[in-house]
Amino acid sequence: MRDLKKKNKQLLLIKGIFIKEIKIMSRYIGNWIMIITLPYMLAGIFLGVGYAVGGKNASINFYKNTGISDPALYSILGGAIMIATMIILENTGGYIREEQLIGTFELHYLTPNSTLQIWFFHILPIATIMIGIFSITITPILLFKGNLLSFSEWLIAATVIFLSLMPLAGIGLVIAALTVRFKEVWAIVNVINSGITLLSGFYYPLEIFPEMVQTIALLVPSSTAVKILRTIIQHRYTSLNFGPQIILFLVLSMIYLSSGYITYKRWENAARKNGELSKY
Repeated sequence: MRDLKKKNKQLLLIKGIFIKEIKIMSRYIGNWIMIITLPYMLAGIFLGVGYAVGGKNASINFYKNTGISDPALYSILGGAIMIATMIILENTGGYIREEQLIGTFELHYLTPNSTLQIWFFHILPIATIMIGIFSITITPILLFKGNLLSFSEWLIAATVIFLSLMPLAGIGLVIAALTVRFKEVWAIVNVINSGITLLSGFYYPLEIFPEMVQTIALLVPSSTAVKILRTIIQHRYTSLNFGPQIILFLVLSMIYLSSGYITYKRWENAARKNGELSKY
């Protein structure tokens, strides 16, 4: 009976956070329009530079060097995943810093809910919205090429995105711990985002790097997610066995979420003892 009440309490907490975040995000339609169009802008910049340097043979040179025949779709797809990754990493620490600045951070400690659960559950609505944003972003280029995905292909792509964002949620909890400890989020996020962007291959194939770098890149979930999504969307292969990649996502989720949990609890307890929770 207690377990049932506990589960109901957690479901109500998730529902409350989900509804609150959706209401808040619905106020910033301009931001979401920018997020949807940004992959096209970035792709346009890279394609423009490529054609400026390579001229008419730019696409041919790109294919010879990377084996990719459609640089526009390749870049837009990579940009969409890059933005989703950055938003997930930024939001957890950003929520805490915002609560600190407006003076409501300590109020969470007056509720019967775990603060760790509160910050983690904030990631769920963001992950759901990112899947929707990804779908909206990719649809125009696929529609232009007459190559829309089927429902099953969209479902597989959405599942891959969600699973790849879970390890990032663990990294987000580490950022949350750093925010509680050092009262600063953006400098930390920028450093982490730079490393993840470098090792994810959003705009270039990771095969151009040495094998050691490619092996390290496996620790970054977005690198595997980009490869799977490009396989599904560009080559329409959904019958391939993605079992090893799914297992990798689950293993990384356990490692990063555990690390995030331990780091956050340790620094939160230290902040309570030292009186630094309300020190901004």
